[in-house]
Amino acid sequence: MRPTLATKDPYGVALVGEALGEKEAEEGEPFKGPAGHRLTRLIEWAGLERSRFDIWNVVWCRPPGNALEGQAYETGAISHCKQAHWEALLDRPRVVVPMGNVPLHAFTGRKGILRVRGYIQGGQGFHIVPTVHPSFIQRGQAKYSAAFINDIQKAVQVAQQGLVVEPTNYLLDPPPYRALEWARAYCHVLESGRDPRLAFDIETPGKGEDEGDLEEDQTFHIFRIGFSYQGHGALSIPWSAEYIPAIKLLLEGPGEKIVWNAGFDVPRVRAAGVSIGGTIHDGMVAWHILHSDLPKGLGFVATFTCPFQPGWKHLSHTAPAFYNATDADVEWRSVERIFDDLRRTGLWDVYQRDVLDLEPILTHMHLRGMPIDWKARANSAVLLQVEQQRTLSQLEELVPPEARRIDHVYKLEPKDKTGLLIRPSTRIVPCCPGCGVEKPKKNHFQPFKRKSNPCAGLRAEGRERAVDEYYRLAPFKPSRDQLIRYQRALGRPVPTKYDKKERKRKPTMDEKAIQGLRGKFPNDKLYPTVLHYRTLDKIAGTYIGRVASTD
Repeated sequence: MRPTLATKDPYGVALVGEALGEKEAEEGEPFKGPAGHRLTRLIEWAGLERSRFDIWNVVWCRPPGNALEGQAYETGAISHCKQAHWEALLDRPRVVVPMGNVPLHAFTGRKGILRVRGYIQGGQGFHIVPTVHPSFIQRGQAKYSAAFINDIQKAVQVAQQGLVVEPTNYLLDPPPYRALEWARAYCHVLESGRDPRLAFDIETPGKGEDEGDLEEDQTFHIFRIGFSYQGHGALSIPWSAEYIPAIKLLLEGPGEKIVWNAGFDVPRVRAAGVSIGGTIHDGMVAWHILHSDLPKGLGFVATFTCPFQPGWKHLSHTAPAFYNATDADVEWRSVERIFDDLRRTGLWDVYQRDVLDLEPILTHMHLRGMPIDWKARANSAVLLQVEQQRTLSQLEELVPPEARRIDHVYKLEPKDKTGLLIRPSTRIVPCCPGCGVEKPKKNHFQPFKRKSNPCAGLRAEGRERAVDEYYRLAPFKPSRDQLIRYQRALGRPVPTKYDKKERKRKPTMDEKAIQGLRGKFPNDKLYPTVLHYRTLDKIAGTYIGRVASTD
């Protein structure tokens, strides 16, 4: 492979891929196939020029079957190519951009490109800005185009202007009186008329590393909270009794608040006995309005809104106070940037109308609930149940016995034959092989004392006999299986639809299928009756409710 090296006015950035593909192997240069075409387009969309980048792969040849990641030869191949080829190239770039997991592992010893992409890391004489591989975008992940563009623009900026180090001023687990002083300082700024927004972030057992994908925490236990009202400054304190005065002073004031995923944090704060004053801005919602197709986790968003922010999401267990303070600080800086972008792109009115204006109305409706006449609802449920039972009876009359499922077959002739059907059958009956008596008792085969018994010593044998067999049909319900049985009993085709998960067509009796059968067999009353029953069942299950069972 011949690496593509920038010759005129280079950016000082190396874009490093995985290995040669089929097209690249033919031409002997990296990124000449579909991934190369995608790479060129992404670079152009970023407002940059491909010819000003160094471009090469960590492996100089084409691996068997284009498979490198996870193969037994991955580490050896990369080690060989590093010593033989690309180690000599590392004195050229000021920034290296590993594209995908394989080059990321080659430069940092770790994988997980989606967790670390966009964050600036240190290298040996150069900086590292990982990003996704163009092939990943090519294979249906076009939403990550914006991330790729953001990452290479950042890499060029760092290469040409240097890394910006942003010092922080975090107050971590101070004594309660110092936390109260910090809260009073915020209130003083608020009273001065500057009205800074206050970002807050809680830590709970159910909160993962990224706020965009939270598991439900049923305990509602809060063990830490962080605050920020200016960039690179924050406070993180335990959620405990001695800090509650400071927490209430901060949260219950009239100033605007910022939170990431308000649906998670706000109910837990209120359940803990602390109210929240002022307008609440959910940064995650604001970001979704700006970029509806991109992930919403704060760790992902920060690579766009806080370009020089070091990665911190991995510190949740080793440095919880610093992690929590960073969350609050990054929330504040991110929302300020998102609000600027909403105004710049003309989307602020959407945020104002659909979020800020509508949310208080929805919250009021949620708290008030919907007035329900429970007596009328119960009466409707009873009437609905009566109509369902009537419709089921109609269905049973429309379905021939041969299309019904048999619920029970009686071995013996029952005393009560009400509602039972009878059919000819055969059954194995024990008989004496000597005299032919059916169901002989044990003494039938015993010897007699005073006369001989011709059946003595024999054993009963099973013989097939014609019998009348009584059976009971199962109640008919318009389920998928019973409707398929109906179709087959009448010699009619069973509708099918394609199952994407199993990649094959499967029998179906959904509403579309029933409507189709209704069109093919307009004189069959079963199909419209099935649709009517399902409508009643939907109303009962979703809107009215069902009558409680007395069993």
